[in-house]
Amino acid sequence: MDAQQFLTAVSALSDDDFQKVLNGSTLVVVQDRGLRLGKTDDAFVIYELGEDPFDTVASLKQYLIDNVEDLLRDYYQFNPISKEFFQARLRELMLEHGEAAFAAQPNNLPEKAVFVEQGELVCEGQESPRFKYGLYLRLDEAMPAMAVSNKVKNWLQSGSAYGDYISVNVCRFSAF
Repeated sequence: MDAQQFLTAVSALSDDDFQKVLNGSTLVVVQDRGLRLGKTDDAFVIYELGEDPFDTVASLKQYLIDNVEDLLRDYYQFNPISKEFFQARLRELMLEHGEAAFAAQPNNLPEKAVFVEQGELVCEGQESPRFKYGLYLRLDEAMPAMAVSNKVKNWLQSGSAYGDYISVNVCRFSAF
């Protein structure tokens, strides 16, 4: 979810929804595309009233609008993007750059590596200083282009790519 999507989701909430947040409900991120009301013990809570001194719907709305960047930064520091969003976005990147760009043959590097920044998947090439820390499929044996393409598709569709994303970020997500 980026800032514009968050603002769109906030504007879609009713005054009654905001009143419920003032009364103890939370705002929960739904598949990195929207917001819903939730409880304090729900996963993916991006906002709960806590000690904030808001007493009107208007002041709460304004706070969310004014602090969108901070809210998203704090949220994504401790929460992974959803599997559904991850897979859809990685599929888009694969269509744009080709599946093989995200796979490394033995003793080689891929053309692209994937990173998550503020709730968005981005890919970078080998010229990036952080390239070696990015996410990509490491192949155990050399194979022809068609087989590489199929391996990468399986990596994505099986959920292994998302599992790799979680595993390289597990310390960050469990640091709370």
